[in-house]
Amino acid sequence: MIKTKKKFDIKNSMRKWCSVHGLMRIGWIVVRTIILVGCCYTILYPFLLKLIDSFKSFEDYLDPAVQYIPKYFTTSNIKAVLTQLQYKKSFPITFLYSTLIALLQVFICGLAGYGFGRYKFRGSNLIFGLVIMELLVPPQTMIIPLFLRFRFFYGGLNLIGTYWPIIILALTGLGIRNGLYIFMFRQNFRNMPKELEEAAIIDGCNPFQIFWKVMMPNAVSLMVTVFLISFAWQWTDTTYTELFQRGTDLLANMTAYVDGGEEEIMVLQYNNTAAVLCVLPVMLIYLIGQRFFIQGVERSGITG
Repeated sequence: MIKTKKKFDIKNSMRKWCSVHGLMRIGWIVVRTIILVGCCYTILYPFLLKLIDSFKSFEDYLDPAVQYIPKYFTTSNIKAVLTQLQYKKSFPITFLYSTLIALLQVFICGLAGYGFGRYKFRGSNLIFGLVIMELLVPPQTMIIPLFLRFRFFYGGLNLIGTYWPIIILALTGLGIRNGLYIFMFRQNFRNMPKELEEAAIIDGCNPFQIFWKVMMPNAVSLMVTVFLISFAWQWTDTTYTELFQRGTDLLANMTAYVDGGEEEIMVLQYNNTAAVLCVLPVMLIYLIGQRFFIQGVERSGITG
């Protein structure tokens, strides 16, 4: 009986997969796999190439036969770049600074998104439209006005070359890609049941308490998502950092001044190594929080 049942199941499976629907399903699986592999290759190949170059010696660069596997494996490039970047000093400063900016953006954008998502007032749609329009404005068009504002801050105070410009932008909701974060929070809060707010109002909560004690705890995955995106953008930002914070001990500044000596090949080699050392921490943080990242994107309303 058992053998007969197995044969029957195998025949049914063969019929299922050999049908038109089954063949279309197999074809879609193959096409989807090819697309995913191609996308992963396009994204990861430059990073893997730079990672391999970090372990090549000077002789490997001169040898045209060496492309991917170094003949003379060395870590001298990494040691030299770590010294030039002052990694022991610049890494914790960049980490704490990026974390502070990300936390500020999570709070400010969450508060703005809660206001747009749960309250209706005159002109709310217009204001939210302007927030979305901010995503379409290239940051280069705002560089000169922002530079002049921070160079001659209230009372003539010069904030250029300090850590304050990006902090002020984050506090006022004008930080890097804040429009995207506000949109994500708005979509998430709009999908939450109104019964949560009604229960909180009965318990005597005011609007801010509802936001802080009810809404934000129910948006943990989105908060982690926004934090990861904000952290990564701040960590790798060179546009605002080089303009407003030149001379600070941030990795984005230190990377721009990596010196490979007189040999042009060594300059390229050191730049590749510096890029790997800067991107690697962000990748590790993403791998740790990817589960929350996927959940947050699904609940924010920006899925395909």
